[in-house]
Amino acid sequence: MVLLGDAIEYVKIPRKIFEPISDMVKVGLYKDEQEALKRLVHDQAEQKMDYYGKMIAEMEKKYGMDFSAFEKRIHSRTGEEDFEEWDDFIIWESYVKAARYWEQFL
Repeated sequence: MVLLGDAIEYVKIPRKIFEPISDMVKVGLYKDEQEALKRLVHDQAEQKMDYYGKMIAEMEKKYGMDFSAFEKRIHSRTGEEDFEEWDDFIIWESYVKAARYWEQFL
């Protein structure tokens, strides 16, 4: 099922897409397909959280503050804008949003 605005469109997914997951269940790595999918998503989320955590730490080190303090600094700035800082703010904000997204799967 795919949501397109208020419309719902059903998409047929070929069974062969799930064969690797079924194979993992057959060899005993997981008790069923649901557990396999849950663990695979969890593992992916851990990898993403590790990556975004490192990227956020680099920004914190570069500016000597956390994202919320940097955000306040950017929004309270008067006068000329520092384009490097503004670019970093946009990138840093995307890291924070991505980390929050993946955190829900842990």
